[in-house]
Amino acid sequence: MDNTHKTNLGNWFLDQLTVFQTANSDYKAVKDNFIVRTQEIERIIGSIKSKGDKDPQQHELILGRRGSGKSTLLKRIELELIENPALNKLYIPINLAEEQAGIFRLFDLWEQVIYELKQRQNFDVKIPEFSDFKTEGSYTRKLYEIIHDACLSNKKKIVLLLDNFDRIVENFTDDGSLLREILINYSEVQIIAGSTRMDEHFWSYDKPFYDFFRVHRLEALSKEEINLLLNHWGDTLNISVLKDFVKNNPGKIENLRILTDGLPRTLQFFIQIVLQNSETGTYQYLKKTMDNVSPLFQERLNALTAPFRKIIYEMAFIWEACSVKQLVEKTKMESKLISAHLKTLVDKGLVDKIETNKKQHLYRVSERFFNMWIIVTQGNPEQKRRAKFLSIFLENWYDKSDLRNLASLHINNLKSGKIDYEEAIILSKAFSQSRFLGTKERDEVIAHTENLKSKNNLLLELPEKFSELNSKILKLIQNKDYENAIKITEAIENEEDGVKYFILAILCKSKGNNKDAENYYLEAINKGHINSLFNLANLYDEQGKNEDAEKYYLKAINKGHISALFNLALHYKNQGKNEEAEKYYLEAIYKGNIQSLNNLANLFYFLNKNKQKALEYIQKAFERENNVIILSTKLIVETWNGIFNNIEIRALEIVNSGNDEVTKELLFDLLVQQQKTIVLNLFNHPEVGKGLKEKFIVFYYATLKINNVMEENLELRIPPEVKETVNEVIEKIYTEQKKYGYIS
Repeated sequence: MDNTHKTNLGNWFLDQLTVFQTANSDYKAVKDNFIVRTQEIERIIGSIKSKGDKDPQQHELILGRRGSGKSTLLKRIELELIENPALNKLYIPINLAEEQAGIFRLFDLWEQVIYELKQRQNFDVKIPEFSDFKTEGSYTRKLYEIIHDACLSNKKKIVLLLDNFDRIVENFTDDGSLLREILINYSEVQIIAGSTRMDEHFWSYDKPFYDFFRVHRLEALSKEEINLLLNHWGDTLNISVLKDFVKNNPGKIENLRILTDGLPRTLQFFIQIVLQNSETGTYQYLKKTMDNVSPLFQERLNALTAPFRKIIYEMAFIWEACSVKQLVEKTKMESKLISAHLKTLVDKGLVDKIETNKKQHLYRVSERFFNMWIIVTQGNPEQKRRAKFLSIFLENWYDKSDLRNLASLHINNLKSGKIDYEEAIILSKAFSQSRFLGTKERDEVIAHTENLKSKNNLLLELPEKFSELNSKILKLIQNKDYENAIKITEAIENEEDGVKYFILAILCKSKGNNKDAENYYLEAINKGHINSLFNLANLYDEQGKNEDAEKYYLKAINKGHISALFNLALHYKNQGKNEEAEKYYLEAIYKGNIQSLNNLANLFYFLNKNKQKALEYIQKAFERENNVIILSTKLIVETWNGIFNNIEIRALEIVNSGNDEVTKELLFDLLVQQQKTIVLNLFNHPEVGKGLKEKFIVFYYATLKINNVMEENLELRIPPEVKETVNEVIEKIYTEQKKYGYIS
């Protein structure tokens, strides 16, 4: 199906649905198409059926936001009272949905009821002249008396169906108390009312209707209910595309519920995007849908008082759940006043309250699509550019694969210039903030957008490239400012490639928080980040968790991580698993790892085997790199092979490198290889000897004893705290010399 046809289908759907819903004034259509809110009607009708003649009336309040289905539910109740023979015999349903605009006093309501009784029920009733009464109250009571007498004479009761009841009672003063008095003392009228909010008339204990109505809250439609509704529209209007969408996209049904907050009326507009499923025109279709839904949302916004609108407005542009403190800063209103207003907005169902384990709770606009609409239609250009609404929409509407394809298409459009500048900026902002894109793709989107030419200065709102953020993070790490490095990293929206979690893991480990580091590495691994496999294995290795370390080294190796081969070999060597160590050093050498050439030569030396191979490996390592570790290994392996080229000069060069760990091993191995005179010369060297003695005092005394230096009172001069260690080192040297066959 081509995009033009899909566009026409989307528009046709809204037109047909309007016709379809207008037809719902037909009672059969109402009944046939009432497929959600069934539990509410069962409770209400069930209560009416179970009521005895002398039982007091149970008045009902249906509470729900605009578009939640209150009017449809009232219409369906009316139909049930008409069609059910048992109920029709006892009750007269009067639905004043179209006449409510003129009702702002109680007598207006009773006048409409009497008019309905006369015109539709043919009751012999007449409205008296208002001028014949001294007060409104007496006139109001007379009207109800007429209704009361008419019901008694006809042996019927009235079920009064009132939509937007909150708008009626908000005008009542004394009328509210009078209505309560009448309804308590007489049982001829039962009210079933719809309301968009829980007005104080219903919850404040000093108000007339406190605890007077049984409340039925029309919650957001569930995923199953939305599924049922979409299938019904597809069947009724014979739209195969819609039915196929429900069948093939179960995940998107839940996304629809989130975006529309389960409101049937908003859902109708949103289905337009389903029917216009064009990847190249997502932004245009979203704007079109926003335009279509504007009358509904604008009415919702206009119905609020100015303070309420201000709170909703600022909350919408914050987007994430926000605190009262944030709203105080944005609205410049007192916190107590905002808290009171928020309570009302929560009661109205416009705002969600998110409980926290702290005193300060969080709040956000309930319906995410309403939130998007405010951003798109109400904000200034700067606010729109800052908003993340399109990222959220794209992530909710498309799966990861589709969104990445859209991003790739957007990059191609940026390269070719086949895109409107303003749309390019907005889409680039959306993609660059999406968690489904990796840091490389993110930087590519930003870079190509920066290359666009325009008179507008919109580029200031694009986020920084990851490469720029990473430079800041590395600088903070160098300064050991881990807290600020973490803040910058946590602000990175992109999570797809796992780089964000990888950096957080490194930062946590730098702070000594190994548990959090482990968790972040695991999150990065779930995103396919290979280096995190390697780093987590290293972390486990350091902690002595040998099985876990081996497991993740092998996973990293399977993903092609060459350094993991080297580290696993080293891991095995440290555990005494020399055959395994040799195997992985050889694999690493094959993959070009120079360190493995050095370490395998060292392993052969340690095992006293493959002398010639060891010499071959260390010479290859030296040809590619000549760091101090390789120089030291080369010196010892050559000595082991009987090659004595400038040993003392080369040893002195290694000592002068300042690497104490390498120097310590070199001194030990030279003594093992019977180069005791050279070691003694190093300790007596005029330039480095003093420093060597201070750093390696144990080896110094061991060297003196091995060389049989006849210094006066040598044994007495050795400090008692190192004497035992000196003897242990000498014993270890002799043990190693036996291994190499130098002594028996």
